[in-house]
Amino acid sequence: MQSRPLIIISTRLPPQICGIGTFSWLLHRHWAGDTSAHRFLVVDDRGNDRPTATEISEFGTDWTMLGQALNEAGSADVLLHYAGRAYHRYGCPTQLPRVLQEWKINFPTARLIIFFHELPGRLPVLSKHYWLNICNRSIVRRLATVADLVITNTQEHVRTLEKLSSHRTIPCLPVPSNVENVAEFRQQKVRTEFVVFGLPYGRWQTLQSFDQDIRGWQQNGTLTNLHLIGPTDKKFDIRSEALLGTYPKPEVVFRHGALSPKQISTFLSKAQFALTTADELTWSKSTTLMSFLDHGCVAVTKTKFSIEPLSFSVTADNVPSILDAELQTKSDAGRHWYRANADWKVLAGKIADLISNLPMRDS
Repeated sequence: MQSRPLIIISTRLPPQICGIGTFSWLLHRHWAGDTSAHRFLVVDDRGNDRPTATEISEFGTDWTMLGQALNEAGSADVLLHYAGRAYHRYGCPTQLPRVLQEWKINFPTARLIIFFHELPGRLPVLSKHYWLNICNRSIVRRLATVADLVITNTQEHVRTLEKLSSHRTIPCLPVPSNVENVAEFRQQKVRTEFVVFGLPYGRWQTLQSFDQDIRGWQQNGTLTNLHLIGPTDKKFDIRSEALLGTYPKPEVVFRHGALSPKQISTFLSKAQFALTTADELTWSKSTTLMSFLDHGCVAVTKTKFSIEPLSFSVTADNVPSILDAELQTKSDAGRHWYRANADWKVLAGKIADLISNLPMRDS
């Protein structure tokens, strides 16, 4: 039984489209234990008609309102899902650390847990985003300093947080799939069905990376259907269409746009291959890669990897020749790895344990 209230600070919850909001909501849904003391404080909850007993309050970016809500919660545990742009247009929510620090001063036994979903990297001085990046790094440093526990989703993020703060032994947890598996592999995989799934920039980047491969697969019959799934965007869709229009068989490319999780699950359960640009640095925060693994859809990469779960992928040049038995082995191994390491219940259990094992602060 969870004895302390858990306040979850997040962005826009489903059905609104937001990766971090969806993550925080699904984590709550699969939480290990009682969730009656959970309460959400979100940036935007407009148009939300979701039936739920969970209390959800909107603070926008009114930091005074957020501070008041935290003070009302008192000596609670707070789980902040952080990415700079989630709380500020340019990625610099400068008032957020102050609000959290003042709340903890008011309530010394309160505990702050921050899941850093994104972190600023290093930019050259001449970059137009250089000073914004410096600002975001400063905010991350201040947030990590006031936090009792920080969690993140890549080893590169772990190294950054260790440089910016005094935290060590930082938990690195792979993110689960945002697409619930509703088909449960009842469909027969079609070897010549391929999927590109994700946000507009990611789809364009993937099509660019696999451009010559897709052309070759169309010509030799390896690919008969290519499904593009994800929300539209004028800027990057124009770039994608410039490639698609020059394919040998452009008519076999199907643009599905934004689909429901159930519809996406159906496509992933049918397709044999899914193209991905995930690598050693990014795989653990790729919800699309996790969706492929969960659905037994074998990921296609440009290079060979030895680390799990990327080792369950197949390289683009081996797609035409790989045997069906080996494909099945990779599909089964990827699905087993996902269910053991990155399933929502696994992740929720790990985070719940991390919070429950935090030492209680003295008043």
